[in-house]
Amino acid sequence: MNVPLRVAVTVLALPPILMAAGCAGPAAPQPPSLKLPAPVTDLTAVRYGDEVRLHWTMPRRTTDRVLLKGAQQARICRTIGTGTCHVTDDQSFKPDAPADFIDRLPSDVTSGQARPMTYTIELLNQKQNTAGPSNPALTAAGAAPPQVGGLSATAVPEGVLLKWTSAPEPGSGTAIIRIHRTLLQTPGAPKPSQAEGVPAPPEQTLEVAGPDRGQAIDRDAALDHTYRYTAERVEPVTLEGKSFEVLSAPGQTITVNARDVFPPAAPGELQAVADPEGHAIDLSWAPNTEPDLAGYIVYRRDTASNAPAVRISPPNEVAPSFHDAGALAGHRYAYSVSAVDRDGNESPRSPETEETLPQL
Repeated sequence: MNVPLRVAVTVLALPPILMAAGCAGPAAPQPPSLKLPAPVTDLTAVRYGDEVRLHWTMPRRTTDRVLLKGAQQARICRTIGTGTCHVTDDQSFKPDAPADFIDRLPSDVTSGQARPMTYTIELLNQKQNTAGPSNPALTAAGAAPPQVGGLSATAVPEGVLLKWTSAPEPGSGTAIIRIHRTLLQTPGAPKPSQAEGVPAPPEQTLEVAGPDRGQAIDRDAALDHTYRYTAERVEPVTLEGKSFEVLSAPGQTITVNARDVFPPAAPGELQAVADPEGHAIDLSWAPNTEPDLAGYIVYRRDTASNAPAVRISPPNEVAPSFHDAGALAGHRYAYSVSAVDRDGNESPRSPETEETLPQL
């Protein structure tokens, strides 16, 4: 009778032991990683003259979610029209990072009419296997617009006058000159502003559309600042129902110190009114509208004398009026006014106006 009891105890104790063993058992075996980099999904292609600039983001993981380690081989493929893929290069790029490549085109690709040109990228593992090509990036083979030549920049009162060598319109009949401007900030120089309280960005892209006249005025450029300019021609192209741009090779880079050497306009509508009781002559004129106006200078001469006109206003005279308390009774005076900007440029003097301070 002792034997059955021991068996019963053993059977009752067995299930917990089996359950505990089941919780600590090894996980189910997983298939080995194929180590295939995930395909690129954001490839872009931009045509500049005789080259195409490709940009994309390298993947971070393989197709089975394993982190990539080390540089990954990228096979870059160019296809013209419906032709076969031509491998332009094999290069390696770091995973999880931006990537760039420049494809310098052969002469047979850079001549003739515009025709579709498509790029794809395949990422290869160590066994030269791939998970498939990237998204296709479309641009155009054929002749690119001519490079912008003869670029020059000169400061003018309205901003910066840009000139270049004009060229016939491209095949599309639409000419665009794209100008890139960079502010070269001088230490201690004020930052230019487009509107009160709104600083101008250090880099801007400007466009001149329509017939190529070989010049344009950059009215957003502030005087007394130094800028760097470069320009390119842009031809809009539509192929296979998609619109994009073909750009010329970048032109020369030039720098201009847009110093303000331009005086304000001469003040107008100068009037003089005698004030016998105040023993003075009051002057007024129409205010100037230049944004960099600093003030005015008032000149006076005695008409009975051959002496030239002399300045009678104090420094920093900013009001469009003046009270001449130094006038002498019984004398006739000729007055004129000039305007001065913040750079010290003085305008021509206004036409003279005459007035006599009568004796009481």
